[in-house]
This record gives sequence, C-alpha cells and structure tokens, in this order.
Amino acid sequence: MTFAPRRSLLAVLAGCSLLSGCASPPLRLYTLGVPSDANTIEPHLSSRAATIAISRVIMPDYLDSQDIITRQGEEILRSPRSRWATRLSLGVTDLLTNVLANKRPSELITDQPLADVATMRVQIDISRFDVDADGRATLDATWAVLPRDPNQPLTRERTHLVATGSVSTDADVASLMRDLVIRLAEKVNTTIPPAR
Repeated sequence: MTFAPRRSLLAVLAGCSLLSGCASPPLRLYTLGVPSDANTIEPHLSSRAATIAISRVIMPDYLDSQDIITRQGEEILRSPRSRWATRLSLGVTDLLTNVLANKRPSELITDQPLADVATMRVQIDISRFDVDADGRATLDATWAVLPRDPNQPLTRERTHLVATGSVSTDADVASLMRDLVIRLAEKVNTTIPPAR
C-alpha cells in the first residue's frame, strides 16, 4: 500500500524538477534613466523663481505601454524578456523633466502638481518613436510652450530626430530611445523663453 503513494510522490517531484528546468530567465525591467548629476549645480530657488510645468507626454496608444518594442516593417515586435518599469509616456516625461531641470537650475521645473499656477507650461506630443530591427531609431515630436500671461506669445515647434545603433539587446534599445529623448529635451529647452 505504501509503494503506490511513493510512486505518485516521485512522479510529482520529477514533474516539478522538469518544469523548473524549463523556466524562462527572469523578466528584466528598464527605465529610460535620468541624466548624470555629476555636473549638476545645487539649485537655490528664490521665492520668485519661475515655475515650468511639464505636462505628461502624449504618444500613440501602441507605444504607451510597458512593452519594449521594435519595428520590423509594419510588424511590431514585443520583447519577451524585458519591459519598461512604467508606462513609456511616464518614463519619457520623467526624463524630459530631469534634463530640463538640470539645464535650468534657477527655475522650478516639474511634472508634479503645483500649489499655484505655473509661469509656463510645456506640452509635448510624440507622434512617432520607433526603433527598427536594423538599429535605426526615429522620434517625431511637436511641442508648445504656453505662458501663463495670455498676452505673451505662444511658442510652437517640431522636430524629427534619428539615431542609429545596436539593437541586439533590450538594453541597447533602451539606450537608443534614451538618447533620442535627451536630444528632444535639448531642443525643447532652446524654445523656452526666459521668465519675466
């Protein structure tokens, strides 16, 4: 009688060990990262410091997920091994905000809610942000800088950015995308007028 339960137990243990041997590697999570703060100046904001609110970046629905994707012609390929740590629009907004804050240390630049009305607001719309299987990355974006004072001019601009690099790993894809977002932030920075 005890031989049959032992056999069942051995079969279950053997099945478990087979399943554990077939387990896939652990899922990797990526962020776009933040720029190096090695050269960052300690910000000292005055009570009159301009506040620049960065609105959440708008992008196509197929991109705005946690999937790390590459494009092969018309086909979208989702990485089976890796994901973004957060929705892509949030990661892009966070990186843009950090780059702009590092470039403008005397102004309060934030993507968080403010207690008062911002001096300016920046809205960015990314219409294309693709990395193809051949290692070519493309970012198309438009943006507007909206001053609080309706008598001040509204700034509108757009850009088309391209970069090439390796896409043999998901880390390579993340790095290419990070570089394009930093370049976008630098373009946006040149169009934000000095606070009055």
